[in-house]
Amino acid sequence: MSTKRGRSTFRSAKGPSRWRESLSSSQRVLILVGLALFLIVDVILVGLALSANDAPTAGRTPRPLVTFNTTPQPAEPGASAEPTAEPAADGKRFITTVDGQTLWRATAGACASTPAVVERSVDAGVTWAPLATSTFDLRQVLTLTTGDEGELEIIGATGDACAVGGFSSADAGDSWAPDTALAAEVGYLTSDETSVVVAGQGVGLPCPSVDVIDATATRTVAACAAVLAEWNPATGSWGASPYAGVHGLATDGERLMFVARGVPGCNGLGALVTNGAPAPFENASLVGCAEGADVTAPAALAIAGTGAWLWVGDTVLRSTDGGVTWG
Repeated sequence: MSTKRGRSTFRSAKGPSRWRESLSSSQRVLILVGLALFLIVDVILVGLALSANDAPTAGRTPRPLVTFNTTPQPAEPGASAEPTAEPAADGKRFITTVDGQTLWRATAGACASTPAVVERSVDAGVTWAPLATSTFDLRQVLTLTTGDEGELEIIGATGDACAVGGFSSADAGDSWAPDTALAAEVGYLTSDETSVVVAGQGVGLPCPSVDVIDATATRTVAACAAVLAEWNPATGSWGASPYAGVHGLATDGERLMFVARGVPGCNGLGALVTNGAPAPFENASLVGCAEGADVTAPAALAIAGTGAWLWVGDTVLRSTDGGVTWG
């Protein structure tokens, strides 16, 4: 006889049950004691479950949260989220320098919409003037860097066909010449953002989508939504570490600086530095905070010696002490 059926039969009885009459008084006492013990154990188990749910979880070292050039996406209703904004029209951006006095910057642009804009500053980033790139019909910048002899270098997509090529300038951007060797020397993210070109060869991305990339003739470092990675030519692979919230990064020899949002104690973008190539990202230390920097705007970073320049939104912030203070 099943438990369900027994309970139903018992509850439908109209008079004294024969089963109850057959029980002795001692048997009834044992049954009542058993029921009481069952209820006590049940109450104890419920209390333990509630206590377990209230127990604090083990703390983890806080890491900055989410992206750089791509604007943070709104959270699902009911979830907490950092401030968001509509994506900027120019998307990704670049900034570079040789001596800290003359700087160049560029919006990425796009072949099918707003073309890239390249600008130059000769007063350490205080004022900027556009550079003419109509001679090669520049539509999209894939990387902007400087060569060993101070020449300005661009890998970009040009013309209606959006053909990718290298261009260099020996006079700070006043004139340009094709540089066919450049695309085989400097790394860059392809225009469709499906791969990274290193030493002229396409390699897979270190993550589903690259948000930031800093590429020179010697190093290629990328940041994704939750990963920092550097291409290791010795192993032919990416060395990656979990790190979220990177808005911009730059290398100077073996020194790597990156700025990230969500850094504890920093109401803006925290500046972190690590040394080594490939970079030991896990050893990065916080050196300063760009207080008030817009964490929803596109950003780019350049470093040279103890100088650093952070182009975020419509503002260029400068540090003269290695990223400790910004203004």
